[in-house]
Amino acid sequence: MSDWTFPYARALEWRVVGGDPAGAGPATVWSRARIPVVPGEEPSGLQRAVLSADSGNGISASLDRDAWSFVNIDLDVHLSRPLVGEWVLLDASTRYEESGTALAASSLWDERGRVGRGAQTLVVAPRGA
Repeated sequence: MSDWTFPYARALEWRVVGGDPAGAGPATVWSRARIPVVPGEEPSGLQRAVLSADSGNGISASLDRDAWSFVNIDLDVHLSRPLVGEWVLLDASTRYEESGTALAASSLWDERGRVGRGAQTLVVAPRGA
């Protein structure tokens, strides 16, 4: 994912586990913040989980990024316990609908195992439309 040069992507460190986050389809990645969410403060487990979960639609896109826009209009994150450690595993897939919407769903894991889920509703449209 070193070719991802936009600021959000560069603010995270990425380690690919499965799939191709820059290609099409589901993917699994570990991520952690390179910079603090709040300067001078260590991010909380919830902040780390939300920061990573916001990447679900990006790492699991099945559409050509140059031809399509698929912006998330919301992000829901549910955790069953506090997150442990700096790294968050994001296992994501996206389902597209003919209506111009999509749902990106992610499993969230930490060093102890599965910790929660993330979901994003997407608005899908051709670029320039």
